[in-house]
Amino acid sequence: MARLLRVKKVGVFGSLQDQGRFGYRNYGIPTSGPMDATSYQLGNEILQNDTNAVALEIFIGGFCFEALTTQSYVMTGAPAICLLNGEPIAMWVTFTLYAGDELTIKTVQQGSIVYLHTIGGFEAPLTLGSRSAYEKGNIGLPIMRGMVLTSQICRKIEPRRGIWGKALPNFSCKKVRIYPGVHYELFTTTSREALLTTSYQYTGGNRMGYYFSGEMLTLASPREILSESTQFGTIQVPTSGQPIILMADAQTVGGYPIIATVHEADLAIVAQLKTYESLQFEWVKE
Repeated sequence: MARLLRVKKVGVFGSLQDQGRFGYRNYGIPTSGPMDATSYQLGNEILQNDTNAVALEIFIGGFCFEALTTQSYVMTGAPAICLLNGEPIAMWVTFTLYAGDELTIKTVQQGSIVYLHTIGGFEAPLTLGSRSAYEKGNIGLPIMRGMVLTSQICRKIEPRRGIWGKALPNFSCKKVRIYPGVHYELFTTTSREALLTTSYQYTGGNRMGYYFSGEMLTLASPREILSESTQFGTIQVPTSGQPIILMADAQTVGGYPIIATVHEADLAIVAQLKTYESLQFEWVKE
């Protein structure tokens, strides 16, 4: 096992993620996995990794690493200020670190999540068939200052590989396609219209859920709601009337009314929102 990177500084939040933990939702354990599956998958493709290789998911930035050996990497996800020994370095293109080099992911400029991939993927404990961290369930290792990231593979890529131009994900898109939820018809006509005709501002959140503010969404009449199964992309409406979109680490069952569900292909748009950005919902076109 190769010792690759020592964590010199940690930012808002970071976690190691593979594709996710499947087959345990009936036990209350969420799938987890990458919040932005598109950027995660493309990073593994660039490095020609296994599709389930572990990447480091970083929120907002603020991380700094010291290289302990020669190894190639690629960074994907939201455009960010990234530095190699103090000099700017491009994302979406492979690069090599040598022992003593310093890699800094300072701050995200557009979006919120960056992925750091290495050849073969990072090592992480295997729990219930997955190496994805699930913080609330104490599964996986937290990314802490002084921690050393490792891999089973250690080598340099020549020539460089990458993705450029129009092949890159569009991080400026703020329209999200949705399906009607199981309780959609229970909401007032005004609420159902507001969901599609007004924008909702992202006010904060984490890997469990993103909170939004906008036109209030209300049920046509008060009623008890039986708990329903939920998933990544479920849009719940608590008593505040302000929607919550459940994310990768969300609970598997919820008791709030479900007004809609985000189309799987648009989950990355939601995940990459910055605080106070707004999005608009539209129906999935058949």
